[in-house]
Amino acid sequence: MNSNKTIYIRPGLTLYVIRRWLTSNDERELLHSLQAELSWGQGEITLFGRSIDEPRLTAWCGDVPYTYSRRVLEERPWHPLLSKLRNSIEARLRTDGVSTPHGLNHCFLNYYRTNHDSMGWHRDNEPELGRYPVIVSLSLGEPRRFRLRKKAGDGISPLTFDLGHGDLLVMYGLTQAHWEHALLKTRKELGPRMNITFRSVAP
Repeated sequence: MNSNKTIYIRPGLTLYVIRRWLTSNDERELLHSLQAELSWGQGEITLFGRSIDEPRLTAWCGDVPYTYSRRVLEERPWHPLLSKLRNSIEARLRTDGVSTPHGLNHCFLNYYRTNHDSMGWHRDNEPELGRYPVIVSLSLGEPRRFRLRKKAGDGISPLTFDLGHGDLLVMYGLTQAHWEHALLKTRKELGPRMNITFRSVAP
């Protein structure tokens, strides 16, 4: 595992990125195993009073339920590979001095099949994540452009990262209060990408 991180600090934002946190072999094996062994489905969320299908596939596991956009993800047993991955990431967070109030007790996965799958602008600021949410994101497969922008604008330049192939991103502090992020559609033809997101959710 790569241990070199780059820290980014902006008004209301703190995050760091570790490129190629996983080796190429580990990243490929994890992607293929999770793609084949998890229960993937297309979720439905409520936006502006109407229900729509999410433009991607999702799966999850967790010790506690988690709710976003009125979609409830109930408790679900951990896949052994995700449980092992959680332990490694929690050890990394301890090394970096990033604390989570309840441990990383929920894992949500997005599978972007092509360049047409996407995630719109949003913040991970649900009340059960606490005042200072810690969001840990591991990207597998084809790199995609991950964008962040300050919610109030204020002339602060947005941030953009091409994340994939085992890159690890950790957002913490007040980031979810002041910044929003997205993974938008693109015209460029791209292969599959998987994003594994760990959260600390209040019981």
